[in-house]
Amino acid sequence: MENVIRDIVKEILSEKKKKRDRCLRIADRKFKKPSAYKSGAVVRCRKGNIWKGLKEDQIKDIVKESLRKWFKRKGTPGKTGGWVDCNAPIKKDGKITGYKACGRKKDEKRAKYPSCRPTAARCKDKGKGKKWGKTK
Repeated sequence: MENVIRDIVKEILSEKKKKRDRCLRIADRKFKKPSAYKSGAVVRCRKGNIWKGLKEDQIKDIVKESLRKWFKRKGTPGKTGGWVDCNAPIKKDGKITGYKACGRKKDEKRAKYPSCRPTAARCKDKGKGKKWGKTK
């Protein structure tokens, strides 16, 4: 009798492992830990509100481009890398060749408040502050 019950329990557990549908697999890749966000995303996926029509390979590419990767983008020349301060240009022969790294080093003083961007190309974007940051 005990062997029969044990076999039934094993069958039920093996069935649950096989029932990983597409939405669960995508959510597992997108959210590493179990959370309310993950379960909510699975529900919305099953309803067809998100990840509809996307193949799982496309979702993998989207997940790889994360916020952490965006913050690690190379911005300043040299070893420092990271974000750039648009209010601290590096000039050679009257032309702007780059920007200093965002943030101040010890005992460094700057004329303007830092206006930080992930890359030098983003320095053309106007900031949101009226008295601070990149205003022109």
